[in-house]
Amino acid sequence: MSASPTFEPEHRRSAGLPDAQWIRDRRESARARGHRLTLWLRGSPAWTADGARRIVAALPELDRVCLAERPILAEPSRPLRSATRLLGLDLDLLILDVHGGFDPDGFGAATGAIRGGGLLVLLTPPVAEWSRLPDPQAERIAVWPFEPAGLSHRFIARLITVLESDPTVVRIDQDGAESMTASVAGARVPNTPPYDRHRQSKHTDPAHPFTPDQAEAVAAILKTAHGRARRPLVLTAHRGRGKSAALGLAAGRLLLEGGRRLVVTAPRREAVETLYRHAEAVLIEAERSAGRPHDASTGLQSLVFHSPAELLEHEPKADLLLVDEAAGIPAPLLTALLERYGRLVFASTVHGYEGTGRGFEIRFRDTLDRLTPDWRALTLDTPIRWAVDDPLERLVFHALLLDAAPAIPEAVLEAAGVDPAGPNAQWLDRDALLRDDSTLRELFGLLVLAHYQTRPLDLRMLLDGPNVRLLVLRQAGHLVGTLLVAEEGGMGDPELRAAIFRGRRRPRGHLLPQTLSAHAGLPEAPSRRYWRVIRIVVHPAMTGQGLGRRLLSGLEQTARAERIDLLGAGFGATTELLEFWHACGFVPAQIGTSRNAASGEHAVVVLRAISEAGEQLLEEAQRRLTGSLPVWLAGPLRELDPEITATLIAILPTPEAVAFAPHTASGDWSFELNAFVTGYRTLEASLPLLSTLTHRYLADALSTGRIDRRESALLVAALLQYHPLTGLARRFREQGREVLLARIREVCGRLLARASEIRP
Repeated sequence: MSASPTFEPEHRRSAGLPDAQWIRDRRESARARGHRLTLWLRGSPAWTADGARRIVAALPELDRVCLAERPILAEPSRPLRSATRLLGLDLDLLILDVHGGFDPDGFGAATGAIRGGGLLVLLTPPVAEWSRLPDPQAERIAVWPFEPAGLSHRFIARLITVLESDPTVVRIDQDGAESMTASVAGARVPNTPPYDRHRQSKHTDPAHPFTPDQAEAVAAILKTAHGRARRPLVLTAHRGRGKSAALGLAAGRLLLEGGRRLVVTAPRREAVETLYRHAEAVLIEAERSAGRPHDASTGLQSLVFHSPAELLEHEPKADLLLVDEAAGIPAPLLTALLERYGRLVFASTVHGYEGTGRGFEIRFRDTLDRLTPDWRALTLDTPIRWAVDDPLERLVFHALLLDAAPAIPEAVLEAAGVDPAGPNAQWLDRDALLRDDSTLRELFGLLVLAHYQTRPLDLRMLLDGPNVRLLVLRQAGHLVGTLLVAEEGGMGDPELRAAIFRGRRRPRGHLLPQTLSAHAGLPEAPSRRYWRVIRIVVHPAMTGQGLGRRLLSGLEQTARAERIDLLGAGFGATTELLEFWHACGFVPAQIGTSRNAASGEHAVVVLRAISEAGEQLLEEAQRRLTGSLPVWLAGPLRELDPEITATLIAILPTPEAVAFAPHTASGDWSFELNAFVTGYRTLEASLPLLSTLTHRYLADALSTGRIDRRESALLVAALLQYHPLTGLARRFREQGREVLLARIREVCGRLLARASEIRP
């Protein structure tokens, strides 16, 4: 795609605040091409706010939003964290105040709400200061004990370079010597083809497709609904291509046919507003043509929204299931939907703030091939909300690496042929990476393949995360594998460790030690030093050659030299992943008793001991997990996939080798039980010990009057029969789950007191 700059080069850097006529001229020039224009105001907070007000005063008729942590316009500003709520809106003017920090996810989401002919007004500090100032938004990657003010500024430095090098960005400096009016005098508009403004107007009739791509998509959706079952359709598109609108148009036409039950799902209800709006438009137009009142509410009753979790729990019947923004839904949930519904359409944004459709299609392709080999794919290429050569889209893609991709397979295979010795593992210097955009793009492209929910914030974490290291496999100049690792643990403060165990502290960025302490019951776990593998990925053209093991071998070699105690990883449990990590010498140390909200799976922690202290901790963790598993499998893990369960049992030590009971557990077992009684540990994490406690001491406590018969029945039902608390609350006439849980804690406290009296 060739660039078509809106402005001549000599007009791109200006000084002073713009006057009203200049602003209106720039807006009209952009609107004539369907371009979205970026005005970059660089100066003090007061000066840039004054510039934003002047722009609004010159264009008062435009639909606008101001994202800022301070008041700028007469109307209230929206906080930066609300940027994602702009999805689905149509804006002509977006003011984004970066003096309050830069949120990569918010930037990607908010700019997508600007339609062709609209303006992005970016308010930043002066360039010389911006990359040195603390960024409040960096708090999201500031892991303990690092403070946001002390983080590196590589991401912002790269962003400045991208903005400075973009020929379509209009830069307006506070300290410039020239006036704005003088600098733009005589500016001419480049000779570019006219843009069909009607196509992106908010008044366009939403009942009809706007582009041939959309028309093809609508036809494909209708074919999926009318055709044979087990032939799902996968729609992918960049933002602004009308993907959700196509879903709505097709849904509306199916509703007109009558007799069909349509169900729509998405990560959030707000994500399908566009779909519903276009379905309603189809119904309204049909009623208007028939001379009936314009009320589509009755027809829309057959288009029902359910969250993915609700679909799995209740399994409502559907003749067609429409899954919008599928990249934001965990893969196991998508697989379950594919197994339970005969006709489905998956739609996803190719590159978005909360997940990548390209990664979704690649990672989900094997499942589609296995369960529904006749699935079809369709991509929408033509934008409907801005011109094909829109400069803001190109800018956002470049700034956030939304179009990053690994090296093409042909280049990787050619490199492998040139270098038969294979790739070498090497640690990347992130300062050098900042100057090597080609390597950065290949690296981030690999990460997108590793996890289809990779977001723009992950780019900032990669560049500025204070505890992050990058190990790569490079062959003939191309990256063929990469591993991201986070340094965790090393907490020497006993008070901090006790607070973590009790659930009172959750230091950011220390997944492994916190999980092992708060959930696996190992209070000393935070004192050990860990390297946690965040991502490990091998180029698709090089899989099956042991490169993943080569990366982990290189990681272990460096970890030993730096006296790390344990290597580890946390992920959604599948048989394939458990077997891979076990083959690499990692063993399970803990499994979550509830499904993870991000993956839809039970999270599992695997570890590999490096030091003697690490070996001792790992042995204790495995002993506890082996002893807990029979209790959990009868209780909170009763729905765990039997294949995963069998894999865990095959890997873990045999139960005979790890007898589990309070009086044989290392350390003071009463400490852990007291943590439950006092409300610091969850019922699920404490269930194995509570079960043993009840078995051993219930009869004595009942006979001595420490607990009564009704209380003993409650303990049996909750701690030995593992009934869900919600149902037990009704049975025991308590006011909900939390009230019942408090009652269980109180009764267990008396049982524990009796056990302490008679324990030898």
